[in-house]
Amino acid sequence: MRKLYFYIRCIPKTLWFNFYYFSLKQAILCPVLVSHRTCFREMKGKVIIPSDAKFGKIKLGFGEVQLADGKYSRFIWSLKKGGIIHFGRGNKVGTGCRLYVAGNLTIGDGVNFTGEATIVCEESIEFGDRTLVSWGTLFMDTDMHAVENEANQRLNPNKPIKIGSDVWVCAKVTILKGSAIQPNSIVSAAAVVVGQYDKEVVLAGNPAKVVASMEGKTFRH
Repeated sequence: MRKLYFYIRCIPKTLWFNFYYFSLKQAILCPVLVSHRTCFREMKGKVIIPSDAKFGKIKLGFGEVQLADGKYSRFIWSLKKGGIIHFGRGNKVGTGCRLYVAGNLTIGDGVNFTGEATIVCEESIEFGDRTLVSWGTLFMDTDMHAVENEANQRLNPNKPIKIGSDVWVCAKVTILKGSAIQPNSIVSAAAVVVGQYDKEVVLAGNPAKVVASMEGKTFRH
């Protein structure tokens, strides 16, 4: 009954989102469901979804996280002019997540953001298929503010972030610009990732270091 209530409440923002971003042929299928607890800060840019996307296969702002206040924790959508978001199949961006995109954000098939993740994308951020992102995480491919020398040359340019397939990003992790995490890896809780790493590893610490191997192992999604 509770789930039905949320789906009924999502109808206005779901219709607005789908008919704003997609062609009539795609929009009438409502492939993206948008929670009523959503704040549209900026609706520009471009959203790309699979051509065969069916009803409700992409969910924004839904889900329950035990340590998030689902009543007041709102999903924030801020897609700037020139920004592009590519969704895959079966994505969920959970309650309280915040998206600020002025660059190119790519979310692969089956990616799940459980809740209250923050993405700040001015260059390029890519999440591989079946990536699991826990609550309270932060992804930034920019420093937001430029640092310049006397010749007005920027010294801290934006750098892309790439996260491979089947990666588990645990709670309170921060992943900063220029980082690359290879497939079948785990980033332990509260780690700060600022570099590039080999595949099939467990990362932990600040800055994150390899503390174990994932070779021959997988995690349950």
